[in-house]
Amino acid sequence: MTNIENLPFEKRTRQIKKKQNREVIINAAHEVFAKKGYDNSSVREIIGSTNLGAGTFYNYFPDKLSVFKAINERIVSDFSGYFLKEIEKSNTFEEAVQIAFNSWFNWISNQEQHHLFIKNNKKYLLDLKWLSTKSKEYKIFYDNLLKFVLHLSKKTKFPNNDISFMVTSVIAVATSLGDEMLSRQDITHKDTAEFATKLFLKGL
Repeated sequence: MTNIENLPFEKRTRQIKKKQNREVIINAAHEVFAKKGYDNSSVREIIGSTNLGAGTFYNYFPDKLSVFKAINERIVSDFSGYFLKEIEKSNTFEEAVQIAFNSWFNWISNQEQHHLFIKNNKKYLLDLKWLSTKSKEYKIFYDNLLKFVLHLSKKTKFPNNDISFMVTSVIAVATSLGDEMLSRQDITHKDTAEFATKLFLKGL
C-alpha cells in the first residue's frame, strides 16, 4: 500500500481531502444517530448537517447502515482497548468478573462521546446477535477476551464450566443490564455493577 506521504502533491491533497470528508460524514452521522437513533435518521439529515454536497455521502458510504457500522467499529475498538487493559489487572475468577462488570457499566455511563449514541441505538449495539454478524471488531474483542480468560483459568481456580459459555454469559448479562441501566434514572453504574457481580457469582 502506498503511503500518502509518498504520493505527488496533487494526489496527496486529494487523498487528504477524501479522508477529511469521510471523517466529516462519520462525525455528522454520529451526532444524528446519537440524537435520533438509527431508525429515525436519514442520509439526507446526515449530509445536511455538513457543508458537503448532497450526493457526497455516496462517494464514501453505500448506505446509512454502512456509516452506522463504521461508527460502531470505532466504539467497540475504543471499549476493547480500555476493557482488556482493565481486566488484565485481575488475578482470580472473581476479580475478573467484578472488573468486567465495573469496566463495562462505568464506560457506557461516563463516555460523553458515546453515551447517547449507545443509549439511543441500544436496539442494535447491545444485541449480541447483531454485533456477532455485523461487527469485525466485536469478534476480535471476543476472541481476545476468551484468550485472556483461558490463560487466567490456568493460573487460578475457575468454576468447572465451559469457559466460552461463561464469557458469553458475562457479556449477555452486561449488555442486558446495560440496556436496563440506560433506560432508568434511579440507578448508577456502581449499583448495576454490584448487582451484576452478585448475580453472576452468588445468585440472588
